[in-house]
Amino acid sequence: MSKPLHIVMFHNRYQYAGGEDAATKADVEMLREYGHRVTLIEVHNDIIKTYSKFDKFKLFVETVWSFKVYREMRSQLQKLKPDLVHVQNFFPLFSPSIHAAARSLKIPTVQHLHNFRLGCLNGYLFRKDKICEACVGRNPWRGVGYGCYRDSSIASLAVWTMVTFNRWRRTWQKDVDAFITPSHFAAAKLKEIGIRSDRLYVNPNVINLVDVEVLPSVQLENPNFLFVGRLSAEKGIMTLLQAWAELNMLDWQLKIIGDGSEQSNLQRFVDEMKLKNVQFLGYLTPSQVTISMRSATAIVVPSQWYETFGRVVVEAFACGKPVIASDLGALSELITSEYNGFLIPCDLISAWTEKLHWCGINPEAMQTLGKNAYQTYQELYTRSTNYQQLMKIYGSVLHPSQ
Repeated sequence: MSKPLHIVMFHNRYQYAGGEDAATKADVEMLREYGHRVTLIEVHNDIIKTYSKFDKFKLFVETVWSFKVYREMRSQLQKLKPDLVHVQNFFPLFSPSIHAAARSLKIPTVQHLHNFRLGCLNGYLFRKDKICEACVGRNPWRGVGYGCYRDSSIASLAVWTMVTFNRWRRTWQKDVDAFITPSHFAAAKLKEIGIRSDRLYVNPNVINLVDVEVLPSVQLENPNFLFVGRLSAEKGIMTLLQAWAELNMLDWQLKIIGDGSEQSNLQRFVDEMKLKNVQFLGYLTPSQVTISMRSATAIVVPSQWYETFGRVVVEAFACGKPVIASDLGALSELITSEYNGFLIPCDLISAWTEKLHWCGINPEAMQTLGKNAYQTYQELYTRSTNYQQLMKIYGSVLHPSQ
């Protein structure tokens, strides 16, 4: 870009902090670091807890399309006069009306797609603890009967109405100039869902390297494995705990960073199995996560669903740590098995147990894998590489004829 841009970035934060929130924060920091002006406009789902029944009914309607948000955001955009609007997440409080607000002012708009919400009501392609593609390439009405969003047919109906209305209105064709998704795997699924390939770009999530670069690596005497992420069924922590119980190495440590809806169930399993070498550390700051990664033998990502990227994998690589992960979704794209980590069948507990054991008793091999992991990061996932690709995407919507 010949001159710094002014970008208005929209993001609807979820109740439990996750990869989308981290990705948004990292994008804002990177753009500002390179001299661009970023105005971040955020809302948080926690506000829904304070809603009355009438407010929740209004949200049902406004998730589909909010005239109030349209007027308010159009007014803000008129005052701010940005070069470009970048929407990270609009669901549920902003609604797709923010895209129309930008289009009415002829402001180019980019939509980040961190999940599969435009074709799957829960956004995960995951139902009843299994991958589900029943709605891929179709109208997702089946998800209403299944109660795919929050296990509620009523809540699912609201999401279905949002998806269907905006398909009918052609919101994604008329009001969005480009879509960004973080992996080729996610891009392929989104094309199946119906996103136009000529507007769909792949750019991996950027990570914040400040803490990674300055903190020394520390290796504990005994093997120490680490999970980092949301504690929910699709993340596969129960599979990891079952493998860990089968492993039965009392001097080894498994640390779990994060919080979420499954925490009580996971803690109950740990107590019942008397797994005294498992620690739930809860939410930690980025610096604390980095310190934990630096002292780990390996990072474990036992996801049971299609990760659209796998931010924790790249964070581990940047720390020089190999990753043991499920062979699903974008994880298979990030990891080269036996080079910078290992890919394991997602639900084969004996395979997880076997690989955890191998990693724990082969420290020299793990150091080599860690060096390869860092090399992978340097070659593919640095901030400069990400920034250059993002500027190409921005350029394609700002100067479409060039």
